[in-house]
Amino acid sequence: MIETYFSAIKFIVDRFAATSFVVSATVFFDTRPGEQGFLSGTVRFVDNSELYFREYVDATDKRIEKVMYTYHYQDAAAQLIFRYDNSAHRPALVSPEHRHSASDIQVAAAPNLEDVLLEIAVTKHWA
Repeated sequence: MIETYFSAIKFIVDRFAATSFVVSATVFFDTRPGEQGFLSGTVRFVDNSELYFREYVDATDKRIEKVMYTYHYQDAAAQLIFRYDNSAHRPALVSPEHRHSASDIQVAAAPNLEDVLLEIAVTKHWA
């Protein structure tokens, strides 16, 4: 099951890498025991903005659970545009799943990589 998930992520990355608005894209996979895995990658866009992403997933029970995730998007000057993650905060947030922007933090369901890439493309008017 974890290999199927990794294949799906690779397909998404390759599909976006073939677009005119992506300059480069890399993704690394690390299979862990018990149908678990870690992946990380970077997508660089034509305006030199970048998306950094990481997921630690558990694929037991025939479903994918994102134990840990972060999708960090920044501009060419390395300034945060947005970040989705489920990291703990002090003081605690209402929900562990949230979205950071330059000005605030909001509750947000865990997106998938394709959703984040589409959000970037639509926001930038590339798609």
